[in-house]
Amino acid sequence: MDNKRQELLQKLLPVLGDFVLGGGTALALQLKHRKSFDFDFFSSSRIPKRLLEKLSQNVTIKNVVIDTSDELTFFTTDDIKITFLYYPFKQHFKIMELENGLCIFSIQEIALQKAYTIGRRGEYRDYFDLYTILKNNYMEIGELISLAKEIYGSVFDKKLFLEQLVYFGDLSNFDIIPVSGKILPKIEDIKQYFEELARKLI
Repeated sequence: MDNKRQELLQKLLPVLGDFVLGGGTALALQLKHRKSFDFDFFSSSRIPKRLLEKLSQNVTIKNVVIDTSDELTFFTTDDIKITFLYYPFKQHFKIMELENGLCIFSIQEIALQKAYTIGRRGEYRDYFDLYTILKNNYMEIGELISLAKEIYGSVFDKKLFLEQLVYFGDLSNFDIIPVSGKILPKIEDIKQYFEELARKLI
């Protein structure tokens, strides 16, 4: 995380309350597998009506994209995208608290969220993140699907998830920025890896 985002995070901390950092940035903080530039915060409660007002006291906001009880998304004057999401699903794995007081989801919890997102058609970075988690044995695909069905219920469909997992046809934005010294796997290798996993489960 660059200095600009570290400074922004320090400004956000007093306002976060029960929001937990998830998504690619939370995963990158733990795996250091790629660079991630956005902040995605999750809460089991609806977005407070005055959250934007509170945030504007600490952060300079350029434009607001979405402002509802389910989602608040805006860009700062430094063009950093920040999203606060209502996430009405239980956590299976323990939330981690960093030294600075920031709460983040575990690698395994993020894997479940990525599976949910891919099942509803995610972006290439979601596939890349899930590949990194599974390939490095932080979670096994069978456990992932079983827990996703338990947590997300009828909104997670195993068959649809596996179909989406191996279909790269309509994905865009394949630009992943590696951390210095890291060599990224090829897109074809990631697709082949998922195809082999899916064949074992279908």
